[in-house]
Amino acid sequence: MDTVPPYLPPRTDGKTLYGRGACDAKSLIAGQMIAAQKLVEAGHGDDVQLLFVVSEETDHSGMKKANDLNVNPAHMVVGEPTALKMSKMQKGVLKIRLTQKGVAAHSGYPHLGESAIDPMIDVLYALKNESWPHSEEYGATDLNIGLLSGGQAANALAEQASAMLMFRLTTEPDVIFERVKEIVADRVGMELYTANAPVHLTVVEGYETGIACFNTDVPYFKFDGKAYLVGAGSITDAHCPREFIELEDLRNVVGYYFTLGKRLIEHGK
Repeated sequence: MDTVPPYLPPRTDGKTLYGRGACDAKSLIAGQMIAAQKLVEAGHGDDVQLLFVVSEETDHSGMKKANDLNVNPAHMVVGEPTALKMSKMQKGVLKIRLTQKGVAAHSGYPHLGESAIDPMIDVLYALKNESWPHSEEYGATDLNIGLLSGGQAANALAEQASAMLMFRLTTEPDVIFERVKEIVADRVGMELYTANAPVHLTVVEGYETGIACFNTDVPYFKFDGKAYLVGAGSITDAHCPREFIELEDLRNVVGYYFTLGKRLIEHGK
């Protein structure tokens, strides 16, 4: 249910819905709620449940906490903007926080201090120029330096610096984490924030499929059933100022979720 910052107020021109969460993924929550109501009205009230959580965009604490509910569905349909293509797999993720402390000093006398920023820049440059693994199945391993901060004034050596790294993985997280440790070589501090391996997902015969180059809460939910990842809109229109979804696509996703849910329920009986 959470979204990435900054907040973008909702607006519509009658054809398109704009605003933060329009695509990823508040609109899909609405679509699932309406589809669930239609399934109840069709006599499947005992077979459908809704679970919406927070912190999917950060540390997955919402889904981790949801495990306390002790629910074990046969099927879980996760709403993400996949252009209505059922994802066969999703990339894994690895988040690492880098930190460094320096010794503040007047920048006119740099020999009296030690900048926290200088070793951070060297490490980040090496990481960005590394050849990370590539898979025919998943594609490239992507590194994003999403957050970067440091220093206290332009005329002073930086007392602190930090960076948050996020890898989109095609391999097990440990492989990349160990390589990062080798590159960092104790030049700055590093700590694991969160990680999960790539996930193979379930698809249904007759539905168009694709690959999700992003991460979801799926690997953090402990259940014995099958997970499906699908929704209207394109992930390429999320996390950016233009975030939107076409209203026609939003209307269509209700029928999509209803038909898919009905098929999964009936085939399971």
